[in-house]
Amino acid sequence: MNNEGHCFSFFNAINLNRYLELIYMRNIRYFWMVFSLNLLASCSDDEKESIDSVALQTSESQEIKQKNHPGKALYMQFCLSCHMENGSGVPGLYPPLIKTEMVLNDNRKLIKTVLHGQEGPITVSGEDYNSIMAKFDYLNDEQVANVLNYIRTNFGNDAVAITVNDVRTVRTAGVD
Repeated sequence: MNNEGHCFSFFNAINLNRYLELIYMRNIRYFWMVFSLNLLASCSDDEKESIDSVALQTSESQEIKQKNHPGKALYMQFCLSCHMENGSGVPGLYPPLIKTEMVLNDNRKLIKTVLHGQEGPITVSGEDYNSIMAKFDYLNDEQVANVLNYIRTNFGNDAVAITVNDVRTVRTAGVD
């Protein structure tokens, strides 16, 4: 069987485990980069031009999306000083925002923490913290959703979006 013109090679098949590992780690952007480079290496010149065009558009689109994310400015203004530019936090003082249970899975608790603040001991990724996080209840629902979605789609995080309605529902319910 002749595979010429089908953009497939034994090299791509060997890297299947690496692709699956990248998907499992939720590093989708890196997965597509590695996959595209391997695919490109196995294609004819005509097919490469077509793939190059699509890959460039996707890469530029993601960069623009990251730079222009409506929550980025809010993060830089309100969150950066404690959680750092890369979301790593400060060990022993302020918890990281990188792939933590609350950031990725517990929307309600995440929204409540931003709206009502946090005081008292907590454990994040196996490390104990006992600092005070100010409440940001003066931000409107859209601003809260934007900053949380920025956090949930950056720093290696890849979580579903929090809607303005999600924030409104938690705000209306008040503090438990």
